[in-house]
Amino acid sequence: MSEVYTITAEQRALLEQVLREIDELLAMRQGFNQAYRDWKEGLLPRLQESLGEELAQKIDELGPRQTPVNRQHRVHIYRQRLHAQQRFLQELLEQQGAS
Repeated sequence: MSEVYTITAEQRALLEQVLREIDELLAMRQGFNQAYRDWKEGLLPRLQESLGEELAQKIDELGPRQTPVNRQHRVHIYRQRLHAQQRFLQELLEQQGAS
């Protein structure tokens, strides 16, 4: 992560909550597709409100963007996106801890 972001305690709490939610989604087996879509729908507004438009959009766009060829591929892409977002958020929190 080359850019430096400054986050408040409230923003840190939101990021930690989002990381917990990502962990829960990645642990799911049944109903993952719908749970991911529901979660994703509410994520961007929460991030925009707390972190601002630019950083929220950056987090939302992480991960692969190809069109899935079937349901299994769609789940794979969704999981890759979650892992990319998880990695970015963890790096962001670590960067703040080191500052």
